[in-house]
Amino acid sequence: MFADRLPQPNEKTRGILNRIAAFAAGLMILFVLLLTSVQALCLWVPNFWRNEYQKYNTPANVNGEMSLDDAVHVTEDMLDYCIGKLDSLDDSEASIDDVKVPFFNEREKKHLADCRDLFMKGLRARSVCILLIIGLGIYLYVHLGKRAALRALSAGYLKALSAVFILAVIIAIASFIDFTTVFTIFHKIFFNNDLWILDPAKDNLINIMQEEVFRDAGMYIGGIWIAASAILCAVASKALMKN
Repeated sequence: MFADRLPQPNEKTRGILNRIAAFAAGLMILFVLLLTSVQALCLWVPNFWRNEYQKYNTPANVNGEMSLDDAVHVTEDMLDYCIGKLDSLDDSEASIDDVKVPFFNEREKKHLADCRDLFMKGLRARSVCILLIIGLGIYLYVHLGKRAALRALSAGYLKALSAVFILAVIIAIASFIDFTTVFTIFHKIFFNNDLWILDPAKDNLINIMQEEVFRDAGMYIGGIWIAASAILCAVASKALMKN
């Protein structure tokens, strides 16, 4: 009875709330796709790092002689650490000048600990977003019914995609013009220290993670994200035409 006494939103207000819910769901879907694209590139694309290191002759950048196999090995250790499969990088070793030594120094390990924390937070945020998307879908289904909810979600996704696509194009153009500046801004946004500023004379992490490798990784991630987003765009457009 108490609920009956509360003021009920009028039709216009309900419409606005439904559109906001659909747009928010669209934004979260795009975030889920983006983070999954990062995960796909880093962990699921076969031989990506090996091919990149061959392309740019990465082992030659390291201080001392190092094999391609060792460069790939320490990179895989680093990625496993960032997703929580390894507890530490203390045992990650490589043969440099025919001597087996720990590859990552203390500064590099501290920076990678920050990267691990950031990535794990991203994975948790993705899980929360998936739950919220389901919740918003249920909300729209309850208030609109199946067909109208599907139409609202499709329209919300397309609007979110348009907004995010404009931002993505701006970032892409800026990266082509001056990748170093975009790279620096990214790190300043996501890290609250200067541990990411590494010295090629002392820190081999920056010698295997060359700017060219980062740029290619960004392009591949963008390509995967665009492909997945485009598929959903086609599905959403078809749903709107049917309804």
